Amino acid sequence: MEIIEIGDPLEIGKERELEIRVNEKVITLTCTPENIEELVIGFAISEGLSKNPKVILDGKTAILEVDGNLTHIPKIIPKKKFKLDYVKEFISLLDADYYRKTRAYHTAVVVSEGEYVRAYDVGRLNSIDKAIGLAYKRGFDFFKSFMVITGRITESVAKKCVRAGIPLIVSKAAIIDSAIRVCSETGLSAVSFTTNIVVNNGAIEI
Repeated sequence: MEIIEIGDPLEIGKERELEIRVNEKVITLTCTPENIEELVIGFAISEGLSKNPKVILDGKTAILEVDGNLTHIPKIIPKKKFKLDYVKEFISLLDADYYRKTRAYHTAVVVSEGEYVRAYDVGRLNSIDKAIGLAYKRGFDFFKSFMVITGRITESVAKKCVRAGIPLIVSKAAIIDSAIRVCSETGLSAVSFTTNIVVNNGAIEI
């Protein structure tokens, strides 16, 4: 195989297969090989598998201990309001060095009580799960938090936030109609700075 440079090359993004064992079930994810424990923790929380997941890493396999099946989509009530201008400040955190070097990764940020965690992955859903896992390990109160992402706000993204208990999702990209429907059904609030709309169920103060 020959790799030919046709200009100034960027660094190559990384992804690997990860096998997650949940009881008798095996789930395979393709992900960037950083923050693997946090990815599995966030995946368990955002997919409704557990509120207090336990993870054991064994090479390319993660063993996930869960406390039940919580896959129903709950209603969400924010514990605080966030000013739109304050939320917008955190968009700048999405333009990270690793993205400029590769143009390969999505970024997700969880903000709570003036603190934040940031995670990246080739997969937008993986980046969200990693950020949730990092926030969980830091003890963030998800009901007092919001998430900022690089990708579109889709139905699957919205549902991950709701299952985690995060009342507000913010993106510099577009919001999809199915995500607006999730907001209507669950109480999630959303901001898209590309679509230029706010879906406010009580988490945003204009």
